[in-house]
Amino acid sequence: MDLQELQEVKPTCHRALVVAALQQHSALGLLMLYTHCEHDVRCVVLRRLGVQGVSDDVVQETFLRASERIDQLRDVHKLEAWVCAIAKNEAYKYLRQRQRLLSGTAVHEIADPEILVGETKWHVIIEQASKGLTDRDRLFVELIVSTEFTWHEIAQQLDISLSNVYKLHHRVEERLAQSCAALELAITHQYSCEGLCEVLCEWSGEYSPLWRKRITHHAHLCTTCGGAIKKTPAFRLGSF
Repeated sequence: MDLQELQEVKPTCHRALVVAALQQHSALGLLMLYTHCEHDVRCVVLRRLGVQGVSDDVVQETFLRASERIDQLRDVHKLEAWVCAIAKNEAYKYLRQRQRLLSGTAVHEIADPEILVGETKWHVIIEQASKGLTDRDRLFVELIVSTEFTWHEIAQQLDISLSNVYKLHHRVEERLAQSCAALELAITHQYSCEGLCEVLCEWSGEYSPLWRKRITHHAHLCTTCGGAIKKTPAFRLGSF
């Protein structure tokens, strides 16, 4: 195996891992994809829109679309190019939307969530939600998102067997997805449910594993919050 082949092995393995995580509708997979492709996507969007604030929204929407359509990716080696193609489409979609608004098109005519660019910063939600994990789980997220470590190196860092790394990966995916949904429920639905409001009455806004568990427990018992959580964007990441 020559030097060029050696340089390609690790990126290819990481791409395959990112794709596999996304196919499981994993919040962790979305964070991995963002870390892997954010620079390229941001360059694509900025070249077409040139406005940082607007570009941020389009960048986030790009990664959400990519996570939803990951099954359409035919060649894992072309992951970056595929995501950048989605970024171009999202940028042009924004420009078409803006042109229609400036020409007097009624807002309600384009109020389809598939058309409007989302304001949610997905990687920010996930990063905040990671505070709902234990220190060990957060360390695992940092290691798995990084392109610096192999599975064997992660096992060594955590002082566990390789088989336990795979098991931990599955558990952390579930916890992170649950944490995303619980955090978004607390932020968007707090005053719509008296029971949730009581649960959060002493919450300072600092998220933690304890608050993740309290909010999740309430949502499982409350019909109102159980239905509301399914309507949150975080639910699309495989939450609950």
